[in-house]
Amino acid sequence: MKRHGPPGTCRKLERLLVGAAALAALGAVTTLPVPRPVEAATYNFKCATATINDVQHELCKRYGARLEKRTNGAIKGQAFPASQLGSIPRMIEGVQLGTIEGWVGPPDFLVGVDPRFQVLTAPYLFNDMDHAYRVLNDREFMDRFLVMAEGKGLKGVSLVVYGPASIVSRTPIRTPDDMKGKKYRVLATPIETAMVASLGATGVPMPLGEVLPALQQGAVDGVQSALTVFTTFKYYDVVKYHANTNHYIITSILTISKKWYDTLPADLQKAVVEEGPAVHAELLPWTKNFYEEGVKLWKDKTKEGWIELTAEQRAAFRARMQGVDEKVAAQVPGVKEWLDLLRAKSKQHAK
Repeated sequence: MKRHGPPGTCRKLERLLVGAAALAALGAVTTLPVPRPVEAATYNFKCATATINDVQHELCKRYGARLEKRTNGAIKGQAFPASQLGSIPRMIEGVQLGTIEGWVGPPDFLVGVDPRFQVLTAPYLFNDMDHAYRVLNDREFMDRFLVMAEGKGLKGVSLVVYGPASIVSRTPIRTPDDMKGKKYRVLATPIETAMVASLGATGVPMPLGEVLPALQQGAVDGVQSALTVFTTFKYYDVVKYHANTNHYIITSILTISKKWYDTLPADLQKAVVEEGPAVHAELLPWTKNFYEEGVKLWKDKTKEGWIELTAEQRAAFRARMQGVDEKVAAQVPGVKEWLDLLRAKSKQHAK
């Protein structure tokens, strides 16, 4: 028989085939991630938010990076802060339509989608950021809360602590009466408006981009929000006084487009859902440190503009706001059930 190669070629070929079979068998049992096929589709994930260089922006960046790593690049994350993709209502609408893949912001802005989203703004639910974190990550609560708007095109995947609510003002605030007859920018929820009304003031809903000009022109006397919003947007250049009322903890939700989610293969859907809560633990220390840096910055920029309320002064604010959430719940269907659940979870996770 005529040979077609040097002596031993057949035996070498047999050994190579045996070795290849062994490697294939090893690959069948390995737990290492298997790369997606070269021809597999790549999905862009645009994460939009109204703020910049803060907790929400950081959540967008970290979640996008985790998705990209988890999916071996099949999902490419990109953050769009500072309302680059439009105002908050337009960003939310974009997520519903599928033109934007994700939006991060306070659940308060979703009350037009479902009025029950305002429950987290109820006063004095949480003692501090750690307490809020434990409640938000209670699976019974979180799993129910995140799916609330799926029927309207918004799939919640992450719910994080943003920071304590406080008030900046053109004049000092130490008691509720210091706010009487004045106007303060609030988020557009009945509970927030009711809280400010209980202090004798008027709540004025207003897009974030309009707040600084309104302060400069005197259209509003102050703003109810989080300290780290005030510092990142340099409110200290316009108003001097900050009262750390801490009457509720502001939270942020990451919602993704249900339309976009439904186009993903099953393995990528799994990654999208699992990486949302996975980022929570690493983001909390960053958030707390960011808040402390904000305190130092406000004190440095305004000198005596930081107002540290006494225990008696805090009690006065609490007494005025007592029961405002229950009054709203009596008027808005579904809110009472969620408030009852949150109060129970708050008690369960208090220390």
